Amino acid sequence: MKIDDFVEQNPGLSTVLIVGQVCEDTYSLIDEFSGRGVNILGPVNTASLALALVAQTPTDLALVARKLGGRRHGPELARCLEETWGVPSVVLDGP
Repeated sequence: MKIDDFVEQNPGLSTVLIVGQVCEDTYSLIDEFSGRGVNILGPVNTASLALALVAQTPTDLALVARKLGGRRHGPELARCLEETWGVPSVVLDGP
């Protein structure tokens, strides 16, 4: 699904958290979402930083890399975000 389609199907989407190693794809995601008026949190590379951000800022969606810095991996963070804060996550296979 394209970001345009995703934003259109989720009109209340205002803030997206990006968690993972920064790369060219990260900057593309930031540009795509921010170009459509969506606020970006991050990018951050660890679950602890991601959780700290979400604790302070209402977040509508998290895009989470499978492999993260620190002790937790992406799928574990995604479960924690959903269970603790009600933030749905998409786990990405990239960096």
